[in-house]
Amino acid sequence: MNISLPFDHSFKLIFGGAGGVGKSTLLHSFMYNEFIPDMKLTIGVQFNTTMLNRNGRTIGLSLWDLGGQERFRFIQTMYLENAHAGFIFFDMSRLGTLGQVGSWIDMYREYADPALPIILVGTKLDLVPSNQQAGIHGMANRVVQDYGLVGYTATSSKMNLNVNEVITYMVDVLVYRQYVELTSNSKD
Repeated sequence: MNISLPFDHSFKLIFGGAGGVGKSTLLHSFMYNEFIPDMKLTIGVQFNTTMLNRNGRTIGLSLWDLGGQERFRFIQTMYLENAHAGFIFFDMSRLGTLGQVGSWIDMYREYADPALPIILVGTKLDLVPSNQQAGIHGMANRVVQDYGLVGYTATSSKMNLNVNEVITYMVDVLVYRQYVELTSNSKD
């Protein structure tokens, strides 16, 4: 009997960061290709699934949007198990949210996987004056270096800037890692 799976790959992606930084807005823009300026705050955890076609392959994604309020942290840790990748968001127009990124990284690495690939996502680029952007990018890139993250991307859901790209980049990283793992195991 030949059983075919509906996806060539399937990944669990987790999205965290302080409350109000734009996680849910970016995910909604990614899923439905529309911007909603007044998204409601996520209470606890929000879950969505979608399919993505990349390079002739069908990718199944489960997207876990973790509410940013501290009071939900204790229940969120159980949703990190078996995650393939993480995204940590900060609001580029509220730099204090960048200071909260470290605790999210620590939580991901403790409850998901110490080697979990993580991308730092700056949101609301459209609200930041152009003369301040380079400084913010520099601070974000230092966080990436200090914590050994996969990378950093500035986004704007309002302008549809890097909304799809940040997620598809991580999917490409995960597919490549699976390929490397499979080919290295076949040589053993």
